[in-house]
Amino acid sequence: MTERLGKGGMAHVFLATQNSFERPVAIKILSPALAVEPRFAEQFMREARTVASLNHPHIVPVYDVGEFEGYYYLSMEYVTGGSLKTRIRNGMTEEEAETVVRQLASALHYAGEHYFIHRDVKPDNILFRADGSAVLMDFGIASSTLHDNTLNKPRQMGTPKYMSPEQHRAQPLTPQSDLYALGCVFYEMLTGNAPFNGDDPAAMAMAHLREPIPLLPIRLRHYQSLLKALLAKNPADRPEHGNAVIAMLDSVESPEHYRKERAAYRPQQQGNTTPLAPRLRLKESPLGMSWRGKLYQYDVYLVADDFEQFQDHFPVLRSALMDWHSQRGSRCKAVTLKATLHPWISGRVKEYLRDLRRTEGLDFLSRIPMSINLVAADGEHIEKFVLQPEKPGEIETPED
Repeated sequence: MTERLGKGGMAHVFLATQNSFERPVAIKILSPALAVEPRFAEQFMREARTVASLNHPHIVPVYDVGEFEGYYYLSMEYVTGGSLKTRIRNGMTEEEAETVVRQLASALHYAGEHYFIHRDVKPDNILFRADGSAVLMDFGIASSTLHDNTLNKPRQMGTPKYMSPEQHRAQPLTPQSDLYALGCVFYEMLTGNAPFNGDDPAAMAMAHLREPIPLLPIRLRHYQSLLKALLAKNPADRPEHGNAVIAMLDSVESPEHYRKERAAYRPQQQGNTTPLAPRLRLKESPLGMSWRGKLYQYDVYLVADDFEQFQDHFPVLRSALMDWHSQRGSRCKAVTLKATLHPWISGRVKEYLRDLRRTEGLDFLSRIPMSINLVAADGEHIEKFVLQPEKPGEIETPED
């Protein structure tokens, strides 16, 4: 052994050379403090042998398992390409994220077919080989459903940020529990942030148990249905296995309104001038709490040189608002819209916004207030008003 690679709660990992093949290996050794306890030694060896039986290109292979002079160990492939945690920190493209998800879904499908549940899928446990392929490692708390009845006992293990609701409740786990963690990892690869957060394990658990699935930025919204399935609170609502995740990825298409939206977000060059600012920005913001959880407001900012350009924003805006309502439901409580435009089209814009609330799929807007702020291109105030929820009829309230 030449150097220590890492240390966990149960084991130490060292870099060593396997003399018979003259290759570097990573050796995991059960902590001596735990090795004296027969139950820990038995668990370590049982799980090590189970992992050694797995043979998949995206699972780190185990070469040897054994005991030497009271030290319990396993040797495995030494992976040199760094961790997913580092790649997320450096930023990933959606294509890179999708490739990793496909590879991990394949690995989890294989593990599930062999009655194996990882229980700790997270960026720290996903490494990359020199060729760029991802591999899942650290099966230290993983268990075989054939040999480990602790899966059906109240035992909470894992990393709270990526644990499924049933894992937080210490309920029986299934392969869908690993797919939930994969959904958390996918969201983090796409956005740089975990889907649920909390200041402590209890707050983290409540977020996973009660918080709705967060909306992706609109440029990534074509993945929303997949994330909705992976992060479903009920395991029965998640994909059946890893191959089903891959099939869902195969069916993902970027609809025309997403392509148009991407074009709107892409800076436009005019000679050597500074890129133009985006003409449409959409953002969700919190708006208090209720007994159902957080309430939300949707903020829209747009720029239109003429009325036709204003109308061109509608396909993206309509899709975004419909997605927002499908995710948040009755917790959608308000919409604000600030439009920078020419004063002579403001009247037509007002009529258009009134009609927007009666559009199929957007009728929920008639039940919540819409705050409208119309501003001229030079920053001069045009008009500010609120379209109140319709009681029986619509009430327009001017604002000072």
